[in-house]
Amino acid sequence: MNDLLHSLFVNLSVLITFAFLLSQTYRAWPPPPGWRLPALRLVLTMLATVTLYLMATPEPSGTRIDLALVPIAIMALRYGGWVGVLCGLPAALLPLAGHASDALISVLNLLAVAALAHSLRWTLNMQDAQGSLRRYGWAGSLIFLPNELPLWLLGDSETLLRVYLPALAFNILGFWAVAVMITSRVALLQSTDQFRLQALQDALCGLPNRRQFEQDLPLTAPGDALLLIDLDHFKRVNDEFGHPVGDEVLAAVGRVLADTLRGRDRAYRYGGEEFAVILRRVPAEQLPQIAQRLREAVTTLRFAPPLGGVTVSIGGASFGPWSSTRTLWQADEALYRVKQSGRDGVRIAAPSAALPDSGPLQALLDSPPPVR
Repeated sequence: MNDLLHSLFVNLSVLITFAFLLSQTYRAWPPPPGWRLPALRLVLTMLATVTLYLMATPEPSGTRIDLALVPIAIMALRYGGWVGVLCGLPAALLPLAGHASDALISVLNLLAVAALAHSLRWTLNMQDAQGSLRRYGWAGSLIFLPNELPLWLLGDSETLLRVYLPALAFNILGFWAVAVMITSRVALLQSTDQFRLQALQDALCGLPNRRQFEQDLPLTAPGDALLLIDLDHFKRVNDEFGHPVGDEVLAAVGRVLADTLRGRDRAYRYGGEEFAVILRRVPAEQLPQIAQRLREAVTTLRFAPPLGGVTVSIGGASFGPWSSTRTLWQADEALYRVKQSGRDGVRIAAPSAALPDSGPLQALLDSPPPVR
């Protein structure tokens, strides 16, 4: 009995190490596409099952009591039963070096555990930390309960109590520990991704915010373009109709911009009543038409009387072999000219527009978003 418990404790320690290594393969959320990460997990699981089998102390009958089926259940839950069988096949065939009957029992146990784990995929979602943690205990009991039970039932009651019940308890404990470790890791990545999205997204409009814009701006290339969009007389909307109406206008304009753009383009809430749009791979001669289409789309919006509708002023510029900050200044200068000439219009800066002095340019880049 002591030898069995010692062997199971060693197996549990190796299993926890495997769980830690497996959890480290979850490094980003959502998971990156492709086959490399699943293949890495498959190889890691194969190595873990073989190691768990080899480190188990054989019983007097020659049978090894190990936790090698726990990683199989985890992989079957994550990727399906056939992946679990593939991962466990090398360890299941190792008994062929001794008795063929042991190998047959090992393969049958593998198939049973993989099938039961696969059948529970609908209720044990390892990507749902809140909904699955409480279920791991009873699920482990269902998955490992049939494991070698017929064999032990054919023996005496002493063998059942001395071998089967401790092995079942350790399998359930190991399964729960591995599942909790991986699910907690996934939950941490999901929370981090959610916080990142909240930090880079405007809550009112649902658009990327100025921080995201400043991260994307240096990634532009010649052939891309920038539009700066300003809601005309927006302060008057807030003063006359109240901030709730102003928020409704901002949210509606944000939706219109996002819906009007192509999938590869991106709209941002630049700050206050200002929006920005980065257009990817757009010919310079088409930029005025695109800006006009956006302006007209906003003009068609209708709000409850007496507000009715709103208009916008748009300034644009194309990116070139110069710095992106120069294009930002050119678009801002074009927007300023539109507002000077009466608003509700479009102006696209010529590529040869001169740069301002460094002082005004730096002030533009360092200025905080306008406060409504």
